[in-house]
Amino acid sequence: MQNKIILIIGGTGALGKTLVNRYYNNNKIIILSRDEHKHVEMSRTYPNAEYCIGNVKDKDSLLQALNDYKPNVVINTAALKHVPICESNPYESVKTNIIGHKNLIDSVTICNHRIETLMFISTDKACAPINVYGQCKAISERLYVDFANKQKDIKVCLCRYGNVLESTGSVIPFFKDLLSNGSTELPITHKDMTRFLLTLDDAVDLIEWSYTHKNSHGKIVIPKIKALKITDIAKSLGKVYSDNIQLKYIGIRPGEKLHEAMISETESFRTEEYEQYYMITDNIINKESWTFSSDISLMKSEETDQFLKDAKVI
Repeated sequence: MQNKIILIIGGTGALGKTLVNRYYNNNKIIILSRDEHKHVEMSRTYPNAEYCIGNVKDKDSLLQALNDYKPNVVINTAALKHVPICESNPYESVKTNIIGHKNLIDSVTICNHRIETLMFISTDKACAPINVYGQCKAISERLYVDFANKQKDIKVCLCRYGNVLESTGSVIPFFKDLLSNGSTELPITHKDMTRFLLTLDDAVDLIEWSYTHKNSHGKIVIPKIKALKITDIAKSLGKVYSDNIQLKYIGIRPGEKLHEAMISETESFRTEEYEQYYMITDNIINKESWTFSSDISLMKSEETDQFLKDAKVI
């Protein structure tokens, strides 16, 4: 993206900051979030960005931002994303992860400035969802697809991916905090648990590809990425801090899957394949079904150290 006015909702989060860093020099950036303290911190690094206090649960704040700043591109990264929190606070998850997106779609529809591109960030947990967070994101995916199908003036992009390395509150920062504080024990929910992992830059590359691809309107774009065993991550991190790190198995938490999926068997019939990405469409394309899941696309244990080193995690 170049020479655009870009509104990043949830722009003070880990992904939001990476988006700001990627697009700051060649575009006008507006950051909307509810976190006043993070606005102040970010303004020291990105003084030429515009900072707007707002919340996706408040349609008026969204509409005012759209009318005041007149963005060409809107990227919504705001979410309640922690599975246990969403499980114990289901209505709050609904308000942010469904109603918040409906508020944005409605605001884009009625604002006095035509938006060129609207971008939604989803999650692998929306694929065959079993928890509140995934169910909310799955419904929001349908809201954006439905919106895309009903109009042609605004390009609507949907990006679905897995866990982002070192994003706020994710497993790697959690393990690092424990190890930095002298812990010799890392809690693991299950010895076989796997997760898709990608870097923040990979996540932004996916967003950029979806933005630029001529056929991505109203379709769900998914990266071809490897998955890792959580035990392998813990062992790799542990070796940096000590030779005596123990793994403590604590059991799968409510709403957790043992393995995540990016593309379900049902979705595979409608999935186009590209060199680095998949794209879920509304049309039947394939005769045979398949799945893209973390236990199938699994990195070998011996590759984990190098992957984390390349990603500058260790």
